[in-house]
Amino acid sequence: EILKPGASPDEISEGSLRCDNLDCQMRYPIVDGIPIIVLDPAALLVAQPAALQLPLSPGTQALLVAGSTDDAPLARLLEHLSIYLDAHYGDRSQPPPDGPIAGWGGAELFSAVARLGARPDQPSPLKSGRAVELGCSVGRGLLALSGGAELSIGIDLHLGALRAARRILDGEGLAYARRVIGRHYQSAQLALPAAPGVQLICADVLDPPLAPGAFMRVVATNLLDSVRTPRQLLSVIDGLCAPDGDVLLASPYSWQSGVVEESGRIGGVAPGPELRRIFETGDGLESAYTIVEERELPWHLRRDARSAHSYLVHTLLGRKTASR
Repeated sequence: EILKPGASPDEISEGSLRCDNLDCQMRYPIVDGIPIIVLDPAALLVAQPAALQLPLSPGTQALLVAGSTDDAPLARLLEHLSIYLDAHYGDRSQPPPDGPIAGWGGAELFSAVARLGARPDQPSPLKSGRAVELGCSVGRGLLALSGGAELSIGIDLHLGALRAARRILDGEGLAYARRVIGRHYQSAQLALPAAPGVQLICADVLDPPLAPGAFMRVVATNLLDSVRTPRQLLSVIDGLCAPDGDVLLASPYSWQSGVVEESGRIGGVAPGPELRRIFETGDGLESAYTIVEERELPWHLRRDARSAHSYLVHTLLGRKTASR
């Protein structure tokens, strides 16, 4: 096992995690302090061959992709990180992101996550319990949650995004390649104070290695239309949420064949009202929920200096009430 410089003995940067069930004894790799808890970690790295190349500088990364193709693994990774680092941290990056849509693309959505940090019925600024974000990507939601939780856990299958999140949330700073056009990039910088009490796990959000009912706040933003079975995700979210805990869901319902099963698309032409009905009635869940807040919020993804995608995201905040 390799410890981070200056870290406590339980902060392992690289090593392995072993299941203590005598009938299992599976071992899972730890990379940058992130345990990779999937059935076949080697297969995940085969599918994400560029995920371990992040320590390279933005200039070297840009040089490597300049002579490749758009679908080369590193080119896809740089494009993905450029889009989501700007969407999550556009207000903190230098230089600020340019493009056809001014400002920070995730401003309103992550403000909604931050409001979970201090419930009106709890004394502020005291921290309370645990929080989890499913599909945390590069980590801005976890940064918002960490202000109001003793422990915040982020789950995602994208190892490259998690490794970027780890550096940012540890306060190490991150230099990343921001896409200008095509495979041309320029360097951008992020430097934020460390977010205490955050743990990242590389795992499937439909089968997270977490104890049921252990979280007072469960967040899943822009995830419902990114899994093959959305109703299974709702069941996972409900299972993780403690009694009287809060669930925050946000989705543009941008269904795509090949991602979401055709039969799994919620609500036909009106997915928002159907999602609300599911939580208010507890249909297929272990509990019903009181809807605390419901909004439509903008979400902008800068693709490069000349293009961006804009979405209207339906957000629903529910509080777990009666058991079924």
